[in-house]
Amino acid sequence: MVEKFIDSVLIIDDKENEIKELQNILESKDIWVKYKNPKECSYKFRNRKIIFLDIYLSETATELKGHISEIRKILKAIIGQNFGTYGIVVWTNHLQHVDTIKEKIQLDKKQYDLPLFICGLDKQKYLKDGYDSLLNDLEAELKSNFAANFFINWSILVNQGKDKAVTDIFNLVPDYQKQNNNLEFLLFKLAQNYTGIPIDKIDDYPLSVDAIKAFNDMLVSEVNAVSKNLSVFSSSNAIKYTDSENGIVQAETKKIKSEELYNIFAEINSHLLIDQAHLSQDKVIPGNVYEVIKDDDRFKHPALPVNAKPIIIEMTPPCDFSNDKSKKPRVLAGYFCDFNGKKSPNENFYKELFPVKIKEFNKSQIVIFDFSILGIVDEDDLKDANKYKILFRAKDKLFADILQKMSSHTARLGLSIIR
Repeated sequence: MVEKFIDSVLIIDDKENEIKELQNILESKDIWVKYKNPKECSYKFRNRKIIFLDIYLSETATELKGHISEIRKILKAIIGQNFGTYGIVVWTNHLQHVDTIKEKIQLDKKQYDLPLFICGLDKQKYLKDGYDSLLNDLEAELKSNFAANFFINWSILVNQGKDKAVTDIFNLVPDYQKQNNNLEFLLFKLAQNYTGIPIDKIDDYPLSVDAIKAFNDMLVSEVNAVSKNLSVFSSSNAIKYTDSENGIVQAETKKIKSEELYNIFAEINSHLLIDQAHLSQDKVIPGNVYEVIKDDDRFKHPALPVNAKPIIIEMTPPCDFSNDKSKKPRVLAGYFCDFNGKKSPNENFYKELFPVKIKEFNKSQIVIFDFSILGIVDEDDLKDANKYKILFRAKDKLFADILQKMSSHTARLGLSIIR
């Protein structure tokens, strides 16, 4: 696992002679290695998957506190906000020092990307016995760390899947003379198919973004194919979450009580279910969700909660949209408001979208759609942000769920029978 993850290493040490053997062993395994004296660490470096740090880097400190301060100073200097994933190995034979380093580095989380893991290894052992066992020792350390174990394996699988997805589509067009034009055609069709946007509406539409999204689906398929043997979880009864604010321990099998955990769920749900990054007020697409800005009684819910904001979602079926059969956008009305831990019992509502984080709002939200409030809106009106301001777009899985539940609700049949 570790050797597949590590393609580059940075060694920061004031005694180059002590790490020369380590550098040679890593390079013999085709790992790119860079050595730096602490005095040379004054500018931002490119990503290195593992950083080896001697704990005693300060020339003036006499206590651990001073040495940790020097380590933090170096990390602030060489690592930026977009450094990427990496881990730190600290040379120490006092493992309690590692916990102290973790606590202090955690304080810098807003200044640079924090490491996936920080573990301690005893340099004196390797100076005495050699570095041959180091990678095995490091792997044993990381396998006992769930977060590091999972994300390192995930990174490895994504890299394998990425290479396989790119190779597969290139192999479809092996002729180099025709490759550029033919691959452009294939990716254009992939992008167009992703949203189903008709050809005559493509002008000024960010089709390149949809090409990336479509290719992401191919990546997911490849990652799924190579991840079938991965196992990282312990027993479900042993899985717990401890709230950092009040110390509440949340078992996986119990009802959620932690507001902190709800906020984390909201962030994750936002990534999984809604797209807030690639929006266009000028393009009306199924799944677009708009805040109702103008006074429009058709879409104002009769009993809005306090501070709730009315919204509509464009619900034209994708088949009608892609075949350009929709004359005017069909919309479903609703609202969103701060999430208080409860969802509405109203049977006419779509009430599954919670908790979720919507940009410009600090608190977690719940999004409600009312199946009893349907309407048609002029496309030009939806393009006018003074009337309807686009908030986000429902991703395919969410849109399909809303459409299916709306269809089931609308298609309910009944008989009035005298008995």
